[in-house]
Amino acid sequence: MSSSILTPSAAIPFRIAGLVLLAALTGAASSAALAAPAKPKPAAATGAPASAGQGQAMLLETAGKWQAFSSQQGRSKVCYALSKAETRSPANLKDVEGLLFISNRPAEGVRNEISFVMNFDVKEGIEHQAVIGAERFALVAKGKNMWLKNPAEEPRMLDAMRKGVGLEIKAQSKRGNATSDKYSLAGMSQVLKKADDACK
Repeated sequence: MSSSILTPSAAIPFRIAGLVLLAALTGAASSAALAAPAKPKPAAATGAPASAGQGQAMLLETAGKWQAFSSQQGRSKVCYALSKAETRSPANLKDVEGLLFISNRPAEGVRNEISFVMNFDVKEGIEHQAVIGAERFALVAKGKNMWLKNPAEEPRMLDAMRKGVGLEIKAQSKRGNATSDKYSLAGMSQVLKKADDACK
């Protein structure tokens, strides 16, 4: 959870910057890393010029459908747990992946920030939902990305994720179409601990 005292709307630009960084770090790894062995190895980074000082994302651990990565960006370290949606509907979205990040950026005071990269334009100005068993959490969107509407709920959502079996993201596309992404939560706790430990 971020230690920032920014309001959710004020915090969105900072969260977008974090997601842009994560997307650049994972690059091709976002589509292929889930099949990689658990043994740590570099994952190629794409999407940013070399002059930006972009480091490579290092795979730390794999468990279930989750992976832990870390990257050194100059003096700043980024660590995160990553999972890919197991299923996505409607069928016309099958060629674009849904990704779930739980991120640590110590230099920014960010700890266990939950975010979603939908990879399609999401309708803004409305609430979307994350559903874990009987628990529901409101999400807000900006472009192709989503976060908890209330960042203070991140610890409660993480607790529900640790206890849960699956997570469903119910969203609306920019065109108003209902979408659903389903994630497995098996292995999340183990991988998240690895990411946490890497960014202590």
